[in-house]
Amino acid sequence: MERTPEVISKLVADLQHEDEFVRSQAAFALGIMGEPAVPGLLPLLSSPARDIRLRAAWTLGVIGGPAIPGLLVLLEQPFRQLRIEAIRILGVIGEARAINHLFVALTDFDPEIAARSARSLGKIGDPRAFHPLLAALHHPEADVRYEAALALGQLHQPEAVGLLEEALATESDTTSWGGSVAEALLRAIVETATPSERSFMADLDQLGPILDKLKHEHDDSATLE
Repeated sequence: MERTPEVISKLVADLQHEDEFVRSQAAFALGIMGEPAVPGLLPLLSSPARDIRLRAAWTLGVIGGPAIPGLLVLLEQPFRQLRIEAIRILGVIGEARAINHLFVALTDFDPEIAARSARSLGKIGDPRAFHPLLAALHHPEADVRYEAALALGQLHQPEAVGLLEEALATESDTTSWGGSVAEALLRAIVETATPSERSFMADLDQLGPILDKLKHEHDDSATLE
């Protein structure tokens, strides 16, 4: 399929078609198109229709690296939904060149933007995110602390264990969706600990359920692979 502006415009229009099959085919084709399709996809991230936003986001994630410059531009825009979607896709793409922009977003006054940034930094897994995420453990919003804790667990930095334990000692809040920040901290501690430390933790009643949950998740992922 030719990568002409006319073809791309037609596919972008089809991505908003009422027929789901047409939308799916358009998303697949645009993903194959790669970088030339990016300018037409970025505006769809602010569509009022959730399905269109998700399909545009999925396609940009498939395109990957070539979509990053455009996504970084969106982080500077005043439109909240665009920024949130851009942050989410940057985490899916997972390239470290986005982390400095995500560090800035992590300090945003909007807690959802800060929380999404923490989640994306965890997915990217760059160790340079360690100190910014530690600082986010002191954020006034529980949603941000929850995501920062899980992200620190994904970095697997052994020096985080003591600091996570300090945060756990004073944490009792829940997120806007009812998640326990303390449980997120416990999970991060378990994921960050060395095998010998995990063996010791297995004897602690409060960590037993977390370890069991992690074991099941590991078994499930192995099956999927």
